[in-house]
Amino acid sequence: MESKTIYSIIREVAPFYDTFSNLIGYKKSVDYFVSQLPFSKDSSFKVLDAGCGTGPYSMAILEKYKNAQVTAFDFDEKLVKRLKKRVINKSFDKRIILFTLDINANLNEIGGEKFDLIIVSGVFEYVPIEGILVKLSGFLNSGGYFLHSPVRDNFLGKLVCGLYACKTRSRKENIEVFEQNGFVLQK
Repeated sequence: MESKTIYSIIREVAPFYDTFSNLIGYKKSVDYFVSQLPFSKDSSFKVLDAGCGTGPYSMAILEKYKNAQVTAFDFDEKLVKRLKKRVINKSFDKRIILFTLDINANLNEIGGEKFDLIIVSGVFEYVPIEGILVKLSGFLNSGGYFLHSPVRDNFLGKLVCGLYACKTRSRKENIEVFEQNGFVLQK
């Protein structure tokens, strides 16, 4: 089944999808990764959440870092609208720019903007990783960080990708593509 078809199913069940994600510990893992970022709580920095979906990373950043500015996009308009409602309910709407955009497109909506942190979560499983990585890297400030939160290459990850028509990559494959493009792994 085509990934856009699968994504349209996620869109229709987004509230349940978010609840399910929380139940299986996804929110906890997002909060953990966000807590590991090299920014103080008062830091001012700019984030690009590429392929934000329902926005777990955007929300976690906005909640933890009061001076962070987030730009987030996803190709699914309903998911972006759902995130927009969540952002407004938390009064984060002054610190986030949201729009609909396919990551495979030319990304003109981002313009010449540069970011201190770029986040992709469950995105590289659907697209040619190297091409999109190179494209997104052009928006990263020198010395900036790229947080790639992949679907794990284990039994559960393969099951998830079987359901959502995506492809897992091994940890080694993920690291290699970043290193081949000039990134240095931070632990």
